[in-house]
Amino acid sequence: MKRKSKLAPKREGRLTAIVITRQTTLLMAFAVLVFVFTVVLVSSLDDIRRMVYGAKPGVTLETRIISGYLPNEVRRVVEAMAEQERTAPKDAMFFKETGELIPEEPGLDIDVDLTVNQVMRAKPGEKVQLARIVIAPAVTMRHFDPVYRINTGRQAMAMAVNIAWGEEHLPRLLEILREHNMKVTFFIDGEWAQKFPDMVRLLNEEGHEVANHGYRHVHVEKMSESTIRKLISDNEKLLISLEVTPSRLFSPPYGECNQTVVSAAASLGYTTTMWTIDTLDWNTQDSTKVSGRVIPKIAPGAIILAHPTLSFLEALPVIVDASRKAGYGFFTISDLLESE
Repeated sequence: MKRKSKLAPKREGRLTAIVITRQTTLLMAFAVLVFVFTVVLVSSLDDIRRMVYGAKPGVTLETRIISGYLPNEVRRVVEAMAEQERTAPKDAMFFKETGELIPEEPGLDIDVDLTVNQVMRAKPGEKVQLARIVIAPAVTMRHFDPVYRINTGRQAMAMAVNIAWGEEHLPRLLEILREHNMKVTFFIDGEWAQKFPDMVRLLNEEGHEVANHGYRHVHVEKMSESTIRKLISDNEKLLISLEVTPSRLFSPPYGECNQTVVSAAASLGYTTTMWTIDTLDWNTQDSTKVSGRVIPKIAPGAIILAHPTLSFLEALPVIVDASRKAGYGFFTISDLLESE
């Protein structure tokens, strides 16, 4: 008996219909629009950033068009231009062999931060220049010319007090200066400063000018230039160690001044400072002689040399009163030189 085949009957293929509704079409269209908008937005994001944060349209730096540049890009441009323009200053130099004095030359630098700020703040179409800074040389021809009198048309004088001794009179001298509301220039000897550091600080705290009298009170007239430089620089280091920054004035011990002394001081950026009127207070106890040496010679820009002596202390009020009655005021040497 034959069994009937149980094979399943063949099924005919069917097509599935996809129905796209109107809502689906709108969603698809919206998605396409969003995609296109996103692509355009991303591609134009840099342009938008430059419009908002970049340099304004038409802005130029020197001759270079820089509109649309972002701050970091402007900085790179400025730094590259600055590198090409920077020049170091050249100090004045004296050639002993020939006696020739070569004048100084100023240097040039660029203020990068200021230039970038000016570019970013510039209005449309504005032309911006590099913010140039002139760098003054440390040593000028003026440093090779010792100062005996300050060139000023003002009725003003300065008082230079050299200190290598006489500390017992300093407290009273400071009182007199306070009473007369005046500031003077103290030239400090280094060995003395080592012995009386608190007094050096007090002079500075009182607002007086502290200047350089050399590390030791020695004769410099026959010293070599390098030895004189060491005399000055050693004293400068000592004063700085006492938390006092000396001004760039040097009064040579014993008033010995020649081209070697002046050149040594100048090479360190110091101006050799002499005097117009010498009180010679160290060789007399008579205060009337001291005042008599000064009062007849008062003149604009005069520098009066003195020391912490009893005769000077007694003569000082007389000198100040006579000078002020004549219309004169007293300033530090550096103050007068700056207004020269």
